[in-house]
Amino acid sequence: MKDRIALVTGAASGIGAEVSKQLAAGGAHLVLLDVDAGRGEALAAELGGHFIACDVADRAAWFDAVAACLEKVGVPAYVHLNAGVMSVGPHENFVPLEALPESNYRRIVGVNLSGVVFGLQALLPHMRGGNGAICVTASLGGLVGLPFDPMYSATKHALVGLVRSVAAAAPDDPLRLNAICPGGVDTAIIPDALRAGDLAVMPVDVLAAEVVDLLERGRSGEIRLRLNAQSAAMDVPEPQIG
Repeated sequence: MKDRIALVTGAASGIGAEVSKQLAAGGAHLVLLDVDAGRGEALAAELGGHFIACDVADRAAWFDAVAACLEKVGVPAYVHLNAGVMSVGPHENFVPLEALPESNYRRIVGVNLSGVVFGLQALLPHMRGGNGAICVTASLGGLVGLPFDPMYSATKHALVGLVRSVAAAAPDDPLRLNAICPGGVDTAIIPDALRAGDLAVMPVDVLAAEVVDLLERGRSGEIRLRLNAQSAAMDVPEPQIG
């Protein structure tokens, strides 16, 4: 990755920040996207990269951010579409689906799903044909049901299907598109209610290393599951029909 351009969303904290640090350690030139300008700018300065304020749920903001990236440094070779939220904030209690406010619904769909769709729409025209990769942060909740947060699970299931479908639509393209499905990761989006239940979480650097490996060596359409720090990552094969 030395001297190649890498763009990360949700880069100001958590998984995105750690992935950015590991990419920078490998010699990549970083472009960090986030809504948190304070922490984003500070991390960009630390890593010698660039920060671009971007609400990934806003399609126009995505196209503006990609245009700024092209102007500042060029076309990214590697992208980590990582920004994500749960249906409630970290200090709020989960509610049944029928009680979920519309504003919460639109926020989680906007960030988790539209944020990836819009990102692909803005990036693919520039990255197609290049020897690079895009990795999407999905979740264990994109492979199994999460009774405490159905909308989080729904958006992450959608990402798994999206990655497989977009990759399958361009099998000869050297650009690779894949996804990481982590179990619990020690980040700020995990609500207090889950932490109180002794949820096992893996250190963020462990998951970030999987993302970097997927960007470097993952195959297109690959869905990789990393449950915890103690067990190795697993490939999740697509069901065979017929």
